[in-house]
Amino acid sequence: MGRRLTARLRALGVDVAGFSRSTGGDLLTGELPLEGAGHVFHLGALSFVPDSWNDPATYHLVNTHGTVRVLDQCRRTGVPVTFISTFVYGAGAPVPVPEDFPPNPANPYAWSKLAAEDACRFFAKTFGMDVTVLRLFNAFGPGQKDSFLIPTIARQAVDPSVKEIVVADLAPRRDFVHVDDVVGAMISTIGMPGGGTFNVGSGKSHSVGDVIAACLKAAGTDKPYSDRGERRENEVMDVVADISTLTAATGWRPQVEFENGMKSVIEALAPC
Repeated sequence: MGRRLTARLRALGVDVAGFSRSTGGDLLTGELPLEGAGHVFHLGALSFVPDSWNDPATYHLVNTHGTVRVLDQCRRTGVPVTFISTFVYGAGAPVPVPEDFPPNPANPYAWSKLAAEDACRFFAKTFGMDVTVLRLFNAFGPGQKDSFLIPTIARQAVDPSVKEIVVADLAPRRDFVHVDDVVGAMISTIGMPGGGTFNVGSGKSHSVGDVIAACLKAAGTDKPYSDRGERRENEVMDVVADISTLTAATGWRPQVEFENGMKSVIEALAPC
């Protein structure tokens, strides 16, 4: 996501200074390259939900304390921040869910992000910083790590040695939002004053079964698929973002339809 954000900003004529593990950056010890900066997009985090159950303390340290360090450096230099959060509402959330519905994180990753959100709102209120929180629903697209659901399914769809696609559970529905739409939402927050919190999604939900069917269609193949009937702890069965608040504030709207988004994932896996 960071690479696509950087590419979009540079295409708009914006100078970009990156800070990531790939360039030697460390949220817990490093100093951000803020000289001359006009805006900071804070995407850095540990984000794989299954791993968060095994090590919640490290997720909290990196995602929460790391965010406090980013905020404090930006406070001292007067640079506005857009913080990338996640779905923090949990089971029982209405469909679609608005930003003012009470949070109830369903896993340690979401809990660490909610704690970081609280830090964002504290810095905005107490220090008068311009800090915008974007709650991403299920972002996907080319370049996503192989361990995530959609890349896992897509690789099985294009692999001729895989005769049947098997997943844990076909039923859960998620609001899948394409990375290019997420980038558009982030860019829309440049110049936004105050400390707002906004959902970022497609405004629709699709099941895991829908994802498989769309990937198979994009790959031009047909394979059987099934699930093992395994339901995750604290599973949320249907998720849809109410995106009206961000649309009203910035005019942003998602542009990439679900099947076109899956096609972009499949095309990125094609051999050169």
